[in-house]
Amino acid sequence: MTNPYVGVLLSLLLILPSLYIILEDITIVRKEYVFLVIGIPLYICSLNRIFDDILNGDKNKFK
Repeated sequence: MTNPYVGVLLSLLLILPSLYIILEDITIVRKEYVFLVIGIPLYICSLNRIFDDILNGDKNKFK
């Protein structure tokens, strides 16, 4: 994925509805657990790329 902002958006689209469904009854194994397993690492990797771009970016942009 070339744009990390798209990764953040896609992962949030996986994580938020899954959490809403899981929190209704956490004792039942659901397919939403798989969505969480996919969505959370995608979210972390995308945020990592965004923050790396900010920290390693052109220092003159922020002056």
